[in-house]
Amino acid sequence: MSSPKFLTRFEGTTVTLSPPKPLNPSPELPLHVSPERCQMNERAKIVNQQDASSPNTLAFMRVYKQVPIAGTEFEKAPIRAAQAVNSYEPTELTALRSLEEKGCEVIPRLLGYRSDQQDQDDIVPGGFITYVIWAKVPGESLNIQEFWSCMFSQREEIRLKFRKVYEYIIRAP
Repeated sequence: MSSPKFLTRFEGTTVTLSPPKPLNPSPELPLHVSPERCQMNERAKIVNQQDASSPNTLAFMRVYKQVPIAGTEFEKAPIRAAQAVNSYEPTELTALRSLEEKGCEVIPRLLGYRSDQQDQDDIVPGGFITYVIWAKVPGESLNIQEFWSCMFSQREEIRLKFRKVYEYIIRAP
């Protein structure tokens, strides 16, 4: 038996987020969620940003949505609503905001975020739903298999770069 999909209603919708201050003076940052660029699960990572100020900006949006306790997915709404946690700040958002405040220049730029509560007809009425959107940085993600397949000198070079960022962060005010 496959598990129910909780984020399928996002396909083809537009989500509007307020950008964090002082990153962008514009009041809204629209993101069009297209089905062909969407990977869905309880933590969706959605690619495709359409921003009027820079229409070719590629960004990621992750959606954190409270899901019901296993076994209660098909219970009546009041039972699922009793499980509601009305706010949640993902560690990813906390980290991006903190590193940005410290002036770290080697992290993705936080473009916007929004914390909200699910509607009364949603999977966990009153439960949290948090959106985080950040700019895609140049290059490719570090893959653990690729990392360990590198020569020792290459792995040391990568470690050194991480170490420099870490030392910068712990020294920053």
